[in-house]
Amino acid sequence: MLLSIIIINHNQKHFLERCIESIGKFISGNYEIIIADNSETQEDYRIDNAVIIKTPNRGFANANNLAARKASGEYLLFLNADTEFRKDFIPAFEEYLQKTEFGAAGIGLTYPDGSYQLSYWNENTFFNEIKNKRLEDGLKQNNASLVKEYSSDNSLREVDWVSGAAVIIPMTVFKNTGGFNENFFLFYEDADICKRIKQKGFKILYLPFNGLVHHKGKNVNDKFLSDTYYYAKKSQLLYYKLHNGFIQRVLLRLYLFIKFGFLSATAGGVNKRIFRLIMGASDD
Repeated sequence: MLLSIIIINHNQKHFLERCIESIGKFISGNYEIIIADNSETQEDYRIDNAVIIKTPNRGFANANNLAARKASGEYLLFLNADTEFRKDFIPAFEEYLQKTEFGAAGIGLTYPDGSYQLSYWNENTFFNEIKNKRLEDGLKQNNASLVKEYSSDNSLREVDWVSGAAVIIPMTVFKNTGGFNENFFLFYEDADICKRIKQKGFKILYLPFNGLVHHKGKNVNDKFLSDTYYYAKKSQLLYYKLHNGFIQRVLLRLYLFIKFGFLSATAGGVNKRIFRLIMGASDD
């Protein structure tokens, strides 16, 4: 079996090098590493045993698709640059996934201190997203009952969608699904591909694993911070347009209208951009 490990680098070479080092140290078996670099300002560089593809920044989904077209593996492992392996996950993959038919499988994640990080969620409907947010906040705040409930469940299980920070997709499924939707520049592209994979009749699985650290949010470049929320809302609106019904779309737009109508008047900046987006006047 050949595993193609695909990593997107957007001005995060310091995290990328740590990620690559951890792969070499901990991952067994046959694998190839393909890096799609869409940095605007970063100098050229080389990494041993990795193919680097320089590309204009057309978004996370675009870069993943570009790298996947260069891949030769039976399985694709899409991995964020701000992740680090602390142990080999191949034994768990061989035990739970290699003989299992599945469409996508998210690898369990931890924070740098070893605490549990939520990496799978309920389907993105208006009320489910509220539940998802509360759950994630509760785990971040180390709510004892939630942490015990989620971190102690070491069973392979079917879920609605998994984080794109560390997800395995069989090459045949990826091609059959058409890859990532490049209309998503940033955020929700993982939820979207999981939704389309499920619609094809494949299962979305969560693979418990406590040996992969995710420095969550570190893959978003500093100059991008003011735009991050804008792209999150833009992608959220697109996801609802593609996958949710009329009532769900109305609820979301009403909520965003109330929230960002006030913020755009008081704070301006990115909030005003989001309000324009809600009103159908995207400035991208």
